[in-house]
Amino acid sequence: MSRRRVRLIGALCLTIAACGSTAPTPKRHREPPAPVTHPATPAARASSPAKPAKLAIGLADNDTEFLTDRRFLALGIRFVRDEIPWNALLIPSERQRLTRWLDEARADHLTVLVTFDHAAPPLRYTLPTVEEFSTLFERFRATYPWVTEFVTWNESNYYGEPTSTHPARAARYYLALRRDCPSCTILAPDLLDITDRRYAVDEVKWARELIRALGFEPAIWALNNYVGANSLSTRTTARLLAAVRGAVWFVETAGIVSEPNRAAAATAANLAHQASVDRFILGPLAHLSPRIQRVYLYQWQLPGSDSGWDSALISANGVPRPAYYALAQSLAASGIEPDCALSSIPPACVRH
Repeated sequence: MSRRRVRLIGALCLTIAACGSTAPTPKRHREPPAPVTHPATPAARASSPAKPAKLAIGLADNDTEFLTDRRFLALGIRFVRDEIPWNALLIPSERQRLTRWLDEARADHLTVLVTFDHAAPPLRYTLPTVEEFSTLFERFRATYPWVTEFVTWNESNYYGEPTSTHPARAARYYLALRRDCPSCTILAPDLLDITDRRYAVDEVKWARELIRALGFEPAIWALNNYVGANSLSTRTTARLLAAVRGAVWFVETAGIVSEPNRAAAATAANLAHQASVDRFILGPLAHLSPRIQRVYLYQWQLPGSDSGWDSALISANGVPRPAYYALAQSLAASGIEPDCALSSIPPACVRH
């Protein structure tokens, strides 16, 4: 994830300010959810909206370490997300990291969501052909057949992604994924809720262009709503909900600790703000509509004190932050009790 965070942070935090945000003064076994099925004919006028489901809370992080961290395992989270270059299987180091990540998640009986993203340089701004994209997806499925949930492309409307001006190509990727794995859960290309048009195409405009290219509406939309969340505002999420009929998954969101041009301003005020944002995400924002089905908070532990992005639940020196306790409390309030035999850190375990 670090490969894109440094370039995004300045734009994102500036946009948050423009939106009016106040400056930050043992493993359990559970069956994965049944795959969402889609209409067999892409030319259908519209796909059926997914039925409302109980909100599920997950964690998004590319690092493998959290999957063996007892403080994470104790929380009872069953959903995790990884983000990979579309050509990850052609990059030895990325393939090794991905295999370790997926093996750990599988060992923990976790439901995995994979988001495809741009390639590493020098192909950073080059879109694959549909055939190239499809071929590597089929290879992924053959290599990791237990992974059945996918986001077509990451932050597709953001100008840092080559899909931003090519929604029709993104639509063809979406159709290819559905064709290549009819039993998989395929999410529409991910949207970022940056409202400053210098940095992204309007999320609703891009979504409508995608629908026009498809000829029908996807059953599940993917959203990264950092801007609205960190403004403690429902506006950007509500706009997308009003514009589409399908289910919505927050596939990456969180309270942000870092500030523009500063590495990791983890002051007490910023950490308290981060926790309040995470509570807002898991409370009012996630319950804005029954169509919001999943929320993935991004970043388990800060990789280092000089990281360019910081929305981590655990500090670089391994200390849980207020946001970790906010997440644990939200999980417990939703009926997911921690496994105190694994860790006594979750607040509910203090009583045991």
